[in-house]
Amino acid sequence: MEQAVKVYIPSIAPGSLMLYSGKAFPAWQGNLFAGALSLRHLNRITLDETGKAVAEERLLESLKKRIRAVIESPEGWLYLSTDNGSILRLKP
Repeated sequence: MEQAVKVYIPSIAPGSLMLYSGKAFPAWQGNLFAGALSLRHLNRITLDETGKAVAEERLLESLKKRIRAVIESPEGWLYLSTDNGSILRLKP
């Protein structure tokens, strides 16, 4: 078994995981995104060339929404679904 790329203690209760490959946010290409159900934010994880997590950023904390799913549109925008049925779109 391989070692985990990222471990959270205590758990952020990730909702879904998405590897970004779009062109709308060039600086985010190759980053992982995870919805954090328990801490209510979108987590962005920067990976190095070997796939090791080297940095992370908490996005959308001020919304206080439990983000369940993260997907990338053909345009490279991020769509997020929340616990309360909202659909959010991130675009540059």
